[in-house]
Amino acid sequence: MGRDFTPFEVIDHTADVGIIAYGRDFRELLENAALGMFNLMADLATVAPKKQRQVIAEAPVPEREWLLLRWLKELHYLKESEKFIPCDASVIEVTETMVVGVVKGEELHDGITLLHHIKAVTHHMVSIEQVGDLLKAQVIFDI
Repeated sequence: MGRDFTPFEVIDHTADVGIIAYGRDFRELLENAALGMFNLMADLATVAPKKQRQVIAEAPVPEREWLLLRWLKELHYLKESEKFIPCDASVIEVTETMVVGVVKGEELHDGITLLHHIKAVTHHMVSIEQVGDLLKAQVIFDI
């Protein structure tokens, strides 16, 4: 049976946003990537460092990209599960497969201006490379 119309169309839709973070070493790169993600989630001028949470992220393999993604996923989970909005991150310990850090922030309230709702930290186009004296990381988030 013929149709006089197309039953569906495939459209391109960009529902992603990304960051590029820099650091003089991997520890600083992790902290700055976290700060970049926090800046996407909320206007950090509206978030106070009233409370802190310890965050431990473990990667299944000793690759820096995996560890970066696991770190950001744990921070994202903290926001989603506890409605805790971080504004600062400090990495205390880093091994090949683990990051231990502390984030400061506060629980979500009406005074916090939310920006993007990050649905997921993606593996799409993740990269870490040396650029001069700095490490440069790219991470894409599904929004």
